Amino acid sequence: MTMRTALLSTRIAIVFAMTGLLIALFAVLAGRASLARPAGAAEAGAKVSIDMFAFTPETITINAGASVTWTNDDGAPHGVKYGDGAPGNDYLLPGTAFSRRFDRAGTFDYACPIHPYMTGRVVVRGGE
Repeated sequence: MTMRTALLSTRIAIVFAMTGLLIALFAVLAGRASLARPAGAAEAGAKVSIDMFAFTPETITINAGASVTWTNDDGAPHGVKYGDGAPGNDYLLPGTAFSRRFDRAGTFDYACPIHPYMTGRVVVRGGE
């Protein structure tokens, strides 16, 4: 094998190794987003769009027993972490959605765990 052929073989091996690492990274991120659904599968009800690194609307008001669906319409991954400690979604990949049902009245603050300056609020009326 000539020096040039050996160098080319090394470069090809590096490209394959890096491709494997990227595939593994995407698999890990996809696994962390397992609670998310494709945006088309979002249920009816109140909706919050994640776009341009902001929740829109920032505050949404619903009745007790209703659900809110967050849809990531941005090009970057985001998440929804609740101030009341309820399970959220750490990695909401672009084009996916996540829903939570609110059964009791109150004010529920949330933020993006990846971009903590992104905040929002769900106000729930009525209830038990």
